[in-house]
Amino acid sequence: MAAVLLSSTALHGTGAWAQTTSKPVTDTGGTVLERIVVTARRASEDAQSVPISINILEGDRVKEISSTSSNSDIARSTPNFYNGYAGTRYTNRAVMRGVGSLLPMSPDDTSVVFNTGDVPTSAFGPMPSTLDLERIEVLRGPQGTLYGRGAQAGAVNFVPVQPGFAKELQLRGEIGSNGKALGEFIANTPLIDDRLAGRLAVQYSQQDGDIFNPIRNGEDGGFRIGAARGSLLFTPDTDTTALLSFNYNSNDGTTQNVLRNASCFPCSGSNPAEHHFVDNYGANLRIERAFESFRLTSISSIQRYGSESRMDLIDGLLWPGFPAGMINDPHADMFYSDSRETDYFQELRLSSPEGSATKWTAGFNFFRSEFGVGTYGENVTFPGFELFSGRQSQSHSTNSYAAFGEATVPLAGGLSGIAGLRLTHEDKKSAYRFQGDGAPGTVDRHEQRSDFSDTYLTGRAGLSYDWSDDFMTYATIGRGAVTGGYPTATILIMFGRDEPMFPTSLSWTYEAGFKSTLWDGQATLNGSVFYNDVSNGHLLSYDATTMAYSIAALDYTSYGGELEARVQLTPELTLFGGLGFTRATLRDVPANNGTGAMSGNGVPNVPEFTANIGAEYREAAERFGLEGGEVYASASYQYVGARAADIKNSFDLAPYGILNGRIGWEGDKTGIYAFGHNLLDKRYEVTGGMSGREQVIRPGLGRTIGVGATVRF
Repeated sequence: MAAVLLSSTALHGTGAWAQTTSKPVTDTGGTVLERIVVTARRASEDAQSVPISINILEGDRVKEISSTSSNSDIARSTPNFYNGYAGTRYTNRAVMRGVGSLLPMSPDDTSVVFNTGDVPTSAFGPMPSTLDLERIEVLRGPQGTLYGRGAQAGAVNFVPVQPGFAKELQLRGEIGSNGKALGEFIANTPLIDDRLAGRLAVQYSQQDGDIFNPIRNGEDGGFRIGAARGSLLFTPDTDTTALLSFNYNSNDGTTQNVLRNASCFPCSGSNPAEHHFVDNYGANLRIERAFESFRLTSISSIQRYGSESRMDLIDGLLWPGFPAGMINDPHADMFYSDSRETDYFQELRLSSPEGSATKWTAGFNFFRSEFGVGTYGENVTFPGFELFSGRQSQSHSTNSYAAFGEATVPLAGGLSGIAGLRLTHEDKKSAYRFQGDGAPGTVDRHEQRSDFSDTYLTGRAGLSYDWSDDFMTYATIGRGAVTGGYPTATILIMFGRDEPMFPTSLSWTYEAGFKSTLWDGQATLNGSVFYNDVSNGHLLSYDATTMAYSIAALDYTSYGGELEARVQLTPELTLFGGLGFTRATLRDVPANNGTGAMSGNGVPNVPEFTANIGAEYREAAERFGLEGGEVYASASYQYVGARAADIKNSFDLAPYGILNGRIGWEGDKTGIYAFGHNLLDKRYEVTGGMSGREQVIRPGLGRTIGVGATVRF
């Protein structure tokens, strides 16, 4: 049993207001696991029947995710998934099974797409909120057929709770160490019986910084995060639904790179403190109609994103050899950035009706992005930072058109064939303008206008075989892509040269896996192995010697596997755990490529081993002498292995483990709990690189403990 749990991972939790119920039992008296339904293939299916490597988080598991590090918490709960939040607008960057952009070149340069309600999130937007979610689905492997651009390595689907026709009002609050605070409000009400319902969810959370700054005698690294979602569900008849939703997310805080070997680690010398604000608001309309032989779905969305950053280019602790007045001046060597983005999304698709033996989806998709950014370098005089000098402005527009289809067809006995294809065409326009301020080596003025167009195919094909109702195997080959274009991180325009284009990255993925239900439904054990062959992977390299950036499109491969499981050991105790292995290396790297990369180097931010193990226990409160409700406790341990900090493999980021826990009581109307995140207070390393001759890293959050309460009316 222990071996199974240490080599597995699917996460499952009951809802926050779940009470002791009569669960299904086996012939031998054991308790059957609850069935998990997902919509990974645009239709409701049992997760155990889907030929995709999936990790699902739902119920309490979602509520336990920290609002200040949601993407990272989700990644640590999923084998072979890594999120390295680097601050500024580079929020939604991720690596899955060794595939991903080192640093996004543009808002759509991501190999793992984050979707909320089937609508993709910008790589430069705030982290998707976990507020009022039904579940989170993490899909590993290319998902470009159904999810389109940016799903070369996988997809993460945030599935919000929809309005219902019962009244509901919930209030939740938390307070904790280091200024931790959270307030949440959720309300649901029918507006017209069985026809119109509305739901509103609002959340605010904050946490003070825990990175000491001896220059300012203060703390850096705090966050202020807000989220809201309002939705209206209209059901004019039994075959038609219309869901209109509005959303807002914001992240106001600092993310600090610090000297790795400082005696005061983690400590910062920024003066003033860095500040980054990112927000997103928008509206989505989803209309579905069920016909006798197919289902029609239309999704329309408009999303606005904004980002404001203030950066002190000279950290006083990184440059001790320079005069204090030069490196600690709050008005020198400052960099300001302000970006705005508007995304338009429209998808129209047809799908097989519920219960059809042949499952199919086909449709058309249109996406348009308008992105603009302005930057300003204030008194940039420090040698090597000419890249940040002067005033720069950019505009980038994208029109993307796609037609797609996928089908799973029964062939013979338990054998089914899987085939999907997506044809995408993209047109992009980019414009740059630089106005110099006399920084050494820079020009007074330079402008650039460039176009980019590309057409490419993605998709997958494979076979699955149901050996029994409890065991299935599958094998697939997938084609993935990440769009090319022109970068938003400029490296040449200030020197009077045009910014280079980066090509579309293409990949082949080969995968085989199995899914099994064991012990008469008391346990599941799933596994998969994979091999990825990536061409023109997008990498942004920094040369610490010359303090110059360079863009490279390099080839690399990755291979590995993951196992995942959960066990309903008793009616009260659920166990889960997981293990992933990935080895990713650069290949065929040209000599004198300008990045310092070499064939055989490890791909940055790819841990070889990732793992997690945990348990959740729920028991009727009467057993502990309390009247009514349930007592519960949960704990999990998440492990992330060592990984290269940059494409030169200058050094490895240290492996780390995080222990989280929660204990509480909940009844029909109220609940109280205590929680702890990173209980061992590991100051783990999220991302890293070289600054001159020094190693710098971004530290993760330290220990947070607190209490919370929930009230339901």
